[in-house]
Amino acid sequence: MALNGKYVKIDRIVEGIFRDYGWQHEVNWIDLLEWSGEAMDLIAVPKQYITKITDGNTDLKHPCPIEIKNYRGKLPCGFIYIIQAIEGKSRIPMRTTTDTFHIGLQISENTLGTQPNVPITSPLIVDENSLSKDNCSTDLTYSINDCYIFTNFEEGSVQLTYKAFPVDEDDRPLIPDNVSYIQAIKAYIAEKIGQKLWIQNKLTGDKFQYLQRERDWYVGKATTAGLMPTLDEAETWKNAFVRLIPNINQHQSNNFKYLGDQSKQVNHNSHS
Repeated sequence: MALNGKYVKIDRIVEGIFRDYGWQHEVNWIDLLEWSGEAMDLIAVPKQYITKITDGNTDLKHPCPIEIKNYRGKLPCGFIYIIQAIEGKSRIPMRTTTDTFHIGLQISENTLGTQPNVPITSPLIVDENSLSKDNCSTDLTYSINDCYIFTNFEEGSVQLTYKAFPVDEDDRPLIPDNVSYIQAIKAYIAEKIGQKLWIQNKLTGDKFQYLQRERDWYVGKATTAGLMPTLDEAETWKNAFVRLIPNINQHQSNNFKYLGDQSKQVNHNSHS
């Protein structure tokens, strides 16, 4: 069964562990939270995370756009990975850099007319003569390092669409409301508790092996559930790949907005 986009609190998982496995001793809550996060990271399918945009939408609890100063800005809390980035003012799509040093470029504004991918509203202002460009156009680029995004423009802002770790109002992990996921988190935490008891000679080896088998089985089952597409997702995927004439510029032109639309080609029959 595919994920439904709903989540449950970690409290339900913890209650299920003590109910199902019959543990009688206390377990540190910090350990339980960390183990649940480890299990999610181990499964690591994209659909288990939530999608956020740095657009400042308070109703959706989105962070503000990333302010760029001296070619860098701080990534938002809970950040897992980037889906896409655009420059905040001009809304020009950005791409990851291929520059191994990724230093700030400095081009004069009067050369922008010769740069096909850099409109006059772009924050990228460089001197054409100082670059070795291999006859390529100039793009807005970024790299990610040490909780920062580094850009090739000195000042401005960046909007990110990104995946974030799901947490509740107390910043505790949320678990996808899927029986395979719930069982996987329970089995992972139970195996961690069992490991401590086994090392302390408080649990037999065969029982510890049972906990390991349960963990492996349910983690694999949760991964399959997280990767299972719905019928609508499969239709979108089909439309994106079954095309006579692929549109290779959707990243720059429309942020992949129409990638899942069905391709329509018109045949013009010739008549003698």
